[in-house]
Amino acid sequence: MTNEEWFKLRKYPHIGLPITAKEKSKVCKYVKDSKKISKHSFLPFIHKQIHSKRTKKQYDEFGSPRRNHENKKVRKTIQPKIRDIYYASHLDANIYSYYSSLLMKSYENLLVSKELNEVVTAYRKIRHNQNRNKCNIDFANEVFNYIRVNNDRDLVAIAVDITGFFDNLDHKILKKSWCKVMNYETLPIDHYKVFKSITKYSHIEENLLFKIFKNEILTEKNPGFIKRKKVKRIEYMKTQNAIAFCEKKDIHKIRSNGLIVDNKYDKKGKLKDYGICQGSPISSTLANLYMLDFDDIIYNKVKEINGLYRRYSDDIVVICDKEHKEQITSLLNQSIVNVSRLEIKAEKTQIFHFEYRKNKRVCLQEFSEKINSNSINSNFEYLGFSFDGEQTYLKTSSLSRYYRKMKSGVRRRVFYSKRMRNDSNGKIFNRALYKQYSYIGSYRSLKYKRVFGKTDQWKKTSVYNWGNFITYTNMASKILDSNKVKKQTKNHWKNLNKEISKF
Repeated sequence: MTNEEWFKLRKYPHIGLPITAKEKSKVCKYVKDSKKISKHSFLPFIHKQIHSKRTKKQYDEFGSPRRNHENKKVRKTIQPKIRDIYYASHLDANIYSYYSSLLMKSYENLLVSKELNEVVTAYRKIRHNQNRNKCNIDFANEVFNYIRVNNDRDLVAIAVDITGFFDNLDHKILKKSWCKVMNYETLPIDHYKVFKSITKYSHIEENLLFKIFKNEILTEKNPGFIKRKKVKRIEYMKTQNAIAFCEKKDIHKIRSNGLIVDNKYDKKGKLKDYGICQGSPISSTLANLYMLDFDDIIYNKVKEINGLYRRYSDDIVVICDKEHKEQITSLLNQSIVNVSRLEIKAEKTQIFHFEYRKNKRVCLQEFSEKINSNSINSNFEYLGFSFDGEQTYLKTSSLSRYYRKMKSGVRRRVFYSKRMRNDSNGKIFNRALYKQYSYIGSYRSLKYKRVFGKTDQWKKTSVYNWGNFITYTNMASKILDSNKVKKQTKNHWKNLNKEISKF
């Protein structure tokens, strides 16, 4: 806390100019003053949606792939996965970060006292060694290794997903959990102010905000030189060095145009007593502490039957003996409703059996509560990886997404190369493509930038090039035991060059 680890300089454009490094001490003093936070006026969140394409094959209730002509019909009805993201103004975000750090410190102590330190894996810094924290690769490896080590037991993996996790958190339970974690009888005024701002929040649609201010977006090409500039499309905000949609004093213009949407009420006009916005620095912490009682109940029961329980945000997995399957499934469904006032997605609940067949441990998925001829075709998927009982693989959807982005990136480079108004007209810059999609760009290094006014001089920055998808797969290959990840990505160089050669 003395190093102000919660403080962060954010660069995304919002209402008002971003906080500078010179203002750090002033902002920290303000954020830590409980009296000032008690009277603080939080700005509306800016809302945007992230659409993810769904490409998963369609199966019937017995695990049989649908025929091609049926598949085409089904794919037309599949809606893309939509995530609603809300991001706070720069000062508000640091307020949320500070209160999140206070909650997290007490929450971590509670996890240790309840033996839940290894159970809750999302949104936490869990040390792996002196060099790094644990990540989803480590968490997946621990689950898969548990199955490998207990090869003398008839195990099942029960994987469930919570419906609309952030959107359905009950405010009363959240407030009670907040008090419990901080050891308060009632929330102090400043804590209640933060609680109210995250539960009874208001927002502005990003595209509508841009539409009003697109002719006077605040930009900063060089440090200290801020000017208003016209930006044609919202996608160009980053390349045009946009730092804000408008100044804070322009909030009256936003309000007069009716852009501020109040989330206090549901569609029927009733006061909402559930849901928090996803995307703020405190949202993930609140989601974790909200599930504290549920985690405690499930962990103690699973421990009693010598099983394994892990929760990564709204992804829950329990590994136990086959004889306890019905009991645990029933406990999960009952506890999520009675304790957390949430629901489990019935269609996303999956149960996998691990059995020996021909001296090999295999993974079999249940369909309609039975094992059939299609069960052998499905692997246990967890945190981006697929496990067949012995070997670990990347999820095919992750690999497909990487190749789709690769193809899209090449086509985009070709499109712009034909429109360059210089000697390089029509030339594809392969180096940039190799850096983005191949092993060449997989090494992490400091970034350099040109010295202003001198094209032949470069200087080091404090920003790192963190690599690409191949960096991630190389790391997964090193961490995961008995994996085939390297084999899955060995053709990436050939596929990238094949795509480039088309043009």
